[in-house]
Amino acid sequence: MINQILEYFKNLPGYFVTSLIIIASLSIISVIVGLKVKHMDPKARPGKVITLFISFVSFFNNYVKSYVGKHWTYVAPITLSMAIYVLISNIAGVVNIESPTSFTAITFSLSLVAVFVVQSTGIRSQGVIKHFGGLTKPFKLMTPLNIIGDITPALSIALRLFGNIASGAVIVTLAFRGLMMLPFYASWTAVFVKPVLSLLFDVAFGLIQTLVIVLLTIIFASTKVDDADLEIN
Repeated sequence: MINQILEYFKNLPGYFVTSLIIIASLSIISVIVGLKVKHMDPKARPGKVITLFISFVSFFNNYVKSYVGKHWTYVAPITLSMAIYVLISNIAGVVNIESPTSFTAITFSLSLVAVFVVQSTGIRSQGVIKHFGGLTKPFKLMTPLNIIGDITPALSIALRLFGNIASGAVIVTLAFRGLMMLPFYASWTAVFVKPVLSLLFDVAFGLIQTLVIVLLTIIFASTKVDDADLEIN
């Protein structure tokens, strides 16, 4: 039994292992920071790292609150976790690690999380009957189109993230290998070109795609929130 389990983990795809490592690392860091904040003396001055964490989380919570109202306590933790995971996955190529988000298995999994957040926020705000009853508006014949309208954004999120990260990785690889095939007086430039391209496609594009997937999830969730829940006392 143990050998079968070890064999299973041994045969896991590299990007999946990388994804598990990222998730485990984020979980550990979150627990450590959470414990530090929980047991922090209110009168003591927090360190710079803790202050940075608190400031960023506070900013993100306020941003989500402006869109989904009182349901921010539900939406913010999930979307923030997703944002950090996507960002780290996107920029993994900088350290020559296969980016998990350049595979559709990961991006479609993230899109399912986005769909879950959007639909569950609607259920929490309006209730099951009213939430799904909205699919029949303005009249019942529109139901199929409304269902497609709820599914299409999830597909676009997955394909957009996959396409941008995968294409960036391909361009960087092709450029590097192409330069290495040139004579020595030109091939040495690959040492400088690859880091520049990695910063552009992995870091810059990775950051942009992280913002896109998180913002779209929050915005789609806000469309499912009842107007009364948007008012925060």
